[in-house]
Amino acid sequence: MKRNVMSHLMGRYLSHQRHIKFNSQNEIDDFLERRRQLNKEKHKQPEQINVKSNLVKDSFDDMQVFRFNFGHHIKNKILYIYGGTFVLQPSSFHWRFMDKLAYETLHEVVLPIYPKAPDYTYRDTHDAIERVYRRLLKETEASNIIIMGDASGGNMALSFTQSLIKNGELPLPGKVYLISPWLDLSLSNPDITEQVQKSDPVHNVFSLQSIARIWADDLESKDPKVSPMYGSLRGLPPVYMFGGTHDIFYPDMYKLVEYFNAEQQSIHFYEYKDMVTSFPLYPIVESRKVLKQIRKTIES
Repeated sequence: MKRNVMSHLMGRYLSHQRHIKFNSQNEIDDFLERRRQLNKEKHKQPEQINVKSNLVKDSFDDMQVFRFNFGHHIKNKILYIYGGTFVLQPSSFHWRFMDKLAYETLHEVVLPIYPKAPDYTYRDTHDAIERVYRRLLKETEASNIIIMGDASGGNMALSFTQSLIKNGELPLPGKVYLISPWLDLSLSNPDITEQVQKSDPVHNVFSLQSIARIWADDLESKDPKVSPMYGSLRGLPPVYMFGGTHDIFYPDMYKLVEYFNAEQQSIHFYEYKDMVTSFPLYPIVESRKVLKQIRKTIES
């Protein structure tokens, strides 16, 4: 799909709340204040989404958790960490993708509504993800669990798995899937040029860096706890990554592959020409291709 067609799609389907392309700190402050209020509300199934899977509304302590399954092989779990620049709730496209993911894989997809900025930081988010993972370990074997995430959720999927290795307390998941992951909060890669920013219809570096500073709290932007690009790549379970060339995070995805190769570690990278951040979530042909690739690699 050509860039202008993809940009039109994004402009048509993405709401203003998911457009993270601001030009001033005042705009960002206003956006964060709106999100502060909206994030206090209970998350609800989008009215326009007709979920075909069995939908279970669960809660772990005080955290909402949604489970999608078709009643088959639900010992197999996908812990899905949704993206939203650390501040947004799941979009209707996330819901659509969860439903299709459950159908395509016949795994139970577990979607926690984790705490977000600006009221919470990486500590709160990471703690919440660990609580969900511990709960799933009581339901099934670690090898039956897949951790998956898109954009900022891909960041957390990888950094959480790295923390499991570092801490050595809990067993590792069977596989990790990264969709358009935001790997380095600093976005300091010189290959993230002005042209790359123009190609991404949703993000710019200024906005992402400003929001990331709040979520990272007292950590430097390149600390491995919040920028898994700089964490250890040794000992990870099989890692699968999907990214598009019109994604602001694409240069760092390419760089991550180089890091894996330098460490003689394996990563499976599926590159899609002209696609943007989290493109598998959207109603396009490429989404169906990614879902089939996910199913095949899970089964392999």
